[in-house]
Amino acid sequence: MIKAEAPPGFYTSPREVTMGTVVFDRDADMVAVVRDVKGLMVGLERPTGLAWEVAYGRLRPGTEREGRQLQALAKLQRARKRGMP
Repeated sequence: MIKAEAPPGFYTSPREVTMGTVVFDRDADMVAVVRDVKGLMVGLERPTGLAWEVAYGRLRPGTEREGRQLQALAKLQRARKRGMP
């Protein structure tokens, strides 16, 4: 039997969202890091530099696997930048 990781619950208040944490945006279907929290909106950013804002209710905490995905993406992005003139 394959063990599946259950997704964590969704945020119920913007106060629960802290800067620097890994979250999953249901609207964009992407994992990102919290950049800032302004009222009900949360600023997100990916290692590629892509940044956007989303309502806190559309987020859930990222899983360990999703955190590792972001780390791998950041490593790939650093390697790409080193190869650019």
